[in-house]
Parts: sequence; structure tokens; C-alpha cells
Amino acid sequence: MLRFLKESLTRRGYDVLTAASGAQAMETLRQAKPDCILLDIMMPVMDGYTLCGHLQRQAETATIPVIFVSGLDSVPAKSLAFSLGGVDYVVKPFDLQALVDKLQACLKTTTRWQALQQDGNLQPKRSKTSNFWEFREFLFEQLRLPHEKQTLVAEVRPAKLYTMAPLLGIDERQIAQALATFLKLPYRATINPEEIRLEILPAAYCRTHLVIAIQESSGENAFVLTNPLDLNLLDSLQRASRSDQKLRLYVASPATLAPLLGIPTRPADHLP
Repeated sequence: MLRFLKESLTRRGYDVLTAASGAQAMETLRQAKPDCILLDIMMPVMDGYTLCGHLQRQAETATIPVIFVSGLDSVPAKSLAFSLGGVDYVVKPFDLQALVDKLQACLKTTTRWQALQQDGNLQPKRSKTSNFWEFREFLFEQLRLPHEKQTLVAEVRPAKLYTMAPLLGIDERQIAQALATFLKLPYRATINPEEIRLEILPAAYCRTHLVIAIQESSGENAFVLTNPLDLNLLDSLQRASRSDQKLRLYVASPATLAPLLGIPTRPADHLP
């Protein structure tokens, strides 16, 4: 399969590197940074899942899109591949042209992801503090919190707004619902995994910023995020959407997004 893919893709103008195992792949990636990785699951010593997880934990490889190419054709196999950061999944045997089409889309993904990474390295450009204080007062009023409870969250900063939940003895979902009401945005209690657009944002970026790209029934792209007060994040999402139209946003709690992003939930996520 390695020989077939290398010969076929090289004839189509791609520069192809191959590795016969996860360990060999890691060694190759120390020397070169490809635009896309085709990754099998069943490999000696280190399987593809383990390798993909390792790549996601390394800053220098986390934004390289991974397409799984495997003979495993089951929902659990695909779900695990996507939760670990895979952007697509091809079942063997496959149509070569279909794979090439996915590679072409992958190259566009690489450019978009690199731009997002550069955005993340920039200093914040827009203040979000005033909106946060207004939201906090709105939340206090909604919950009818006495003054002594309000003082418990006096030091909480905008980027950590959900840390208010345990301090106030409330559920994160209540904060998310209040945010949605305050900003006049729709609230999402659940997300169907089939809605997720894996190629729009890198998995590492999604985990860091707690955001997921989805495709609505209308075919339009939208973003589900936990903190729409983060104006720098909204700037990056606007560029990632490659559209001049206003962003379509939904608000969800961290507990809703965490399982989809492979983030362990905390006990506080399950407060009644």
C-alpha cells in the first residue's frame, strides 16, 4: 500500500515521504513537516491512534491535517479517529481519485490552519473587558445573587469566566445559557457529531479555545463556542470562515464540547 500510494501520488506531482511504522513516522517528522499526513491505524508497535494523539500534543505538528486511511470500517473506529484530531477518514479499498480530491482539500486546510496558528501568536488587539463586566452584572441579576456571593468572583477574568460556576455554586450550563441570552445568540445543549466540520479548525485549536465548526442543515457553516466575549477569537474565526458575512454563532457550555474534543469532563461539569 505504501509503494502504491507513493508511486500514484508522485505521478500526480506530490512530493511523498513514507514510513512503515509509527516510530519511523515520528523520526521522519523530525526532519520534515508535510502539508498533510495519510495515516493507517493498524501499524506495528505504535498504532495510528497513538501516533495521531502524539502529533496533536506537539505544537510543531498539531496543525498538520491527518487523513486516516484504514481497513477498519466501523463507527467507533471513525469516531475515535476524529476525536484524536483526524480531519477525514478513508476506508480501504478506496478510489484513488477520491483520495486525491481529499488531499487537495487538505492542502487548503493546511493554509487556513497555519493562518490560525499565526493569529494565536499575535498579541491581543481588541479589549473584551467591558463586555465581560456588563455580562457579569447581568448574570448576578439573573441569578439574584446576594452581594456576598458576588464578591467571590471579583478576581475572575474574562478568559476564565466559567471558573465562576463552582465559586457561585451553579452549573456551567447556567453561565452558557445566560451568555446566550445576554448576547442574543442561540444556545446549544447538544451537538450531533455528524454536524461537525473537521477541516475548518485544527483539533488542538478547538481544544484550546473550546470551539467547534459545524454545518447547519441549510449548508451554511457556523461555530459553537463557549466564550463569544473573546473578540480576538471571533476575529480568527472570521478569517477561518473565508467569508465576509457575519459569523453564525451558537453558545454551548464546556461540558457540551468537552466529550466531542476528547477533553475529560470534571466533576463540576455534572452538577445538577
